[in-house]
Amino acid sequence: MHELSIAEGIIEIVERTAKFSNVNRVKSVRIAVGELAGVDIDCLRFAWQSVTRQGCAQNAQLIIEQPPGKAWCMDCAQTVSLKRYGEACPICGGFHLTATGGTELKVIDIIADDSQ
Repeated sequence: MHELSIAEGIIEIVERTAKFSNVNRVKSVRIAVGELAGVDIDCLRFAWQSVTRQGCAQNAQLIIEQPPGKAWCMDCAQTVSLKRYGEACPICGGFHLTATGGTELKVIDIIADDSQ
């Protein structure tokens, strides 16, 4: 389950940022996981619960945005929606597609819990 290593990587970013910013508690973390990133969202949420049992992000909410998959079709020269790799172009049926969106996996922002 690579989602656990992804959650651990997110926590490393959160803890490093919190330490640099003198933040003791984190309220929420917002991330972008593109539709083509190959991440199981449910598994990532489960892994998040595991990696936030202690530390500055204990009980922090994970907010996940899911940018849609997009690709450039080299056959019909159009930008098209793409749900997963290996699908044909919905316009021309060609398979010469290059992903142009929905591949991201990044931390967007970290919200400190300033109630303490």
